[in-house]
Amino acid sequence: MRAQSFFLASSLAAALGASAQADDLAPDESPRREALNAIHRLGSDAHQLRFDGENASRAWPIYATLDQTASRARVHIAYSNAISVMPEASTIVVSVNDIPVAQSPIAASSDEAAIDVELPKGLLKPGYNALRIAVAQRHRVDCSLDATYELWTQVDIAASGLTFPGQADPPITSPEDLPAVSPDASGAVQIHAVAPHDATAAELDRLFLGAEMLAIRGGFARPEVDVVDAVADAPGLYVIVGESDRLAKSGFGAFAGAGEGVSFVGPQYPGRSVVAISGVDVGGTERALQSLLPQGWDSARRATVAAERALANAGGFRAAGDSRIALRDLGVDAQDFSGRMTRTGFDIVMPPDFYPADYDKMTLMLEGSYGAGLSVNSQILVRVNEKEAGSLPLRNPRGGALGGTPISVSLSALRPGFNRVLIEAQTPIDADKACAVDTAMSSKVRFSLLDHGELLIPRIARIARLPDLAVTMASGFPYERAEASHLYLATQNRRTLSAAATLLARTAVAARRPMHLLLTTNVADLATGSAILLGTPTTGFRPLAERFGLDVQAMKESWAHSSEDATREDAAAKASGKSAGGGEEFFDQWADASRPVHPELDLAARARATYDRYFNLHASDLAGLRKGDEIFSPPANSGLVLAQARAPGGEGTWSMVLAPDDEALLRGVKALVAPTAWNRVDGRVSALNPHSGAVVTAASNAPYFIVTASLSPANLRLIAAGWLSSDPDIYAGVALIGAMVLGAVTYATVRRHGVRQ
Repeated sequence: MRAQSFFLASSLAAALGASAQADDLAPDESPRREALNAIHRLGSDAHQLRFDGENASRAWPIYATLDQTASRARVHIAYSNAISVMPEASTIVVSVNDIPVAQSPIAASSDEAAIDVELPKGLLKPGYNALRIAVAQRHRVDCSLDATYELWTQVDIAASGLTFPGQADPPITSPEDLPAVSPDASGAVQIHAVAPHDATAAELDRLFLGAEMLAIRGGFARPEVDVVDAVADAPGLYVIVGESDRLAKSGFGAFAGAGEGVSFVGPQYPGRSVVAISGVDVGGTERALQSLLPQGWDSARRATVAAERALANAGGFRAAGDSRIALRDLGVDAQDFSGRMTRTGFDIVMPPDFYPADYDKMTLMLEGSYGAGLSVNSQILVRVNEKEAGSLPLRNPRGGALGGTPISVSLSALRPGFNRVLIEAQTPIDADKACAVDTAMSSKVRFSLLDHGELLIPRIARIARLPDLAVTMASGFPYERAEASHLYLATQNRRTLSAAATLLARTAVAARRPMHLLLTTNVADLATGSAILLGTPTTGFRPLAERFGLDVQAMKESWAHSSEDATREDAAAKASGKSAGGGEEFFDQWADASRPVHPELDLAARARATYDRYFNLHASDLAGLRKGDEIFSPPANSGLVLAQARAPGGEGTWSMVLAPDDEALLRGVKALVAPTAWNRVDGRVSALNPHSGAVVTAASNAPYFIVTASLSPANLRLIAAGWLSSDPDIYAGVALIGAMVLGAVTYATVRRHGVRQ
């Protein structure tokens, strides 16, 4: 099976041939324009370039080559903001390697504004540098806490970053310079995987592996892999993998070097680079692949201390049990705040086998102070994954020092994989009610936070609990393990192959190691081990999908109605002369949908948050009342469904990616790999709306465990404590039985040996 041609020549040759057409691979911007002013864009997700509230900041690691640091460099930041932002009291500050280079009033509520500044010679260092944007925003007319949620500044992802006037994009001539590849206007890095039309499954395995390794080495937070049959004129990074003879016969011999190794071909066209990975035989090709990630490859990428912090926090700081982490190392800046509510946060990635439960607490040791005259309801809230998890009231009317004040958060608030921790200081004063201009513009400090506070994480229980898609998204578990796993495609064409390659590349970047999955279209290969399955609800794929507890028939009907509605909306939009879901109207809808809702706006929500903080006991927490996993039917607007379940044989884990058709599958996976969507995936099932990025999840009520660490007495104790805390009715029963046994033994002992009066 694996030695045979993976493609049906008659069907897929045409599909791959179409991939090279201009309409399929058209660049987002004119190559001539790129050549005149090369830009290394920020971020990979428009949501990450949105700054909400009165205070917000974010840093990005940006790579500069030796030639770029020796030439002119500028910072260009294009942005717009909410009409409610007061320009007289609102500023945006841009820093490079912790050196402020620009400050400007925020005044772009009607037209987009831009900051463009030349960098001093020597400020950029060869390698990674850190670029930080910080905003301070005040409301024009409303001084309530709720009004702070109306403040936002949106940085234009396509037009913001480091620019190099008069230069083309740098040629990639070695693996060390791969991070210099700039994202496109959407924030994605395009990787074109070049495959002959008659490629076998084994050849595609190695090609996908090459794309994964390039994505890891380049640190591409949002890789999009497109399977093509030729090196075309479209900008991006082209990768070719194979044996020298095979590449020569397929017409790619000019790109590969002699013998075994990795060859970089400088772009003959701005924005295009070709990487050929080849060997004399299969073993040589595999050795060449491994050479892309030599031992210690990531140890020399940090040019400055600021860049080292930005790199460590890109995608989330890798946290572990029994550790103390300084807040500055988590990307938290010291600040003096004079407004009503300030929010600062950090991202941590817990190990895939972290067992979250109420057996211990994570502690934030805050250093700083708060001013006199704050309202009686002033407080510091800690939110973990958008839920209240801890608080500290600021009650002293004369102000006070925090001085290592602890705020404890139960480990049950965390999850394996990605976690967003938000520190929110609510510091209103009585004068805010009058909302005078001088109060809004006052520089009197209400709250100070120092960056040498600490995050304390206790010893954690180590055992993996699945199904949990968040674990796979953050670490690739269990597919990053040595055991062979399979990648099953229900249909084989350019779109499904591109979707699969994109998914693997993004998972490899999150795991920081390649995924070794064997491509197959044979269901019999899934009999043992773990697997990832991609497909559509066709007749042959439906029985596999139903194993995940999905209502496939309801999904098909829902998707059919959604397609009809989308067609009608497109027709109506064309009739009115407007693009569907585009322009300012779409942005306003997205901004409204993504705006967080303050808990105090809803008393019921506030009551639920308070109950969860102090009690957090629900029917699903009781083993006696807990129901099994229900059949899941995703919302109609979800164009992509991810599910995870135990393999039918009981050994291994299956993960499924399901979409209405092949085109929707590719479109949905490309939306999924954006960091904001990727980090929201959770539970046994997640349904993604590719247009809005909204994710609906369902947790599993019947998880299973995978032993990953030593079952030492200390680890077993924590696992047992976690299991009992997750099932309080069982804990109460065990405690009651224990008490009864102790009472009976005590009674029998006293009756036989006790002294009677």
